[in-house]
Amino acid sequence: MRQREKKGSATCSACHGPRDRPRQRYCKACHAAYMREHRPKHSALPPDARQRANARAYANVYQRRGLLLPKPCEKCGSEDVQKHHDDYSKPLEVRWFCRACHLGFHAKG
Repeated sequence: MRQREKKGSATCSACHGPRDRPRQRYCKACHAAYMREHRPKHSALPPDARQRANARAYANVYQRRGLLLPKPCEKCGSEDVQKHHDDYSKPLEVRWFCRACHLGFHAKG
């Protein structure tokens, strides 16, 4: 009788090789292959999705360069924050929310 693998084993679910990304199901190579096959090309996105992607990328570059600095969450004051764009035509105007407050903000509409 075959032993069942423990939940959270250290093997990739796709190739069954060693998993090199903690807390993930797939190794980097399998994840990259999946994303290449399934993620739409930027040029294939609808105009509104392309604008959102461009705004996020622009803000990420500014944050990496230290020109857009994270602030505490607007709701609870947590330091572990995410960017939120109210208007994607203004990519550097962001609000900062922790994950829980960000999800709650979008749930309220």
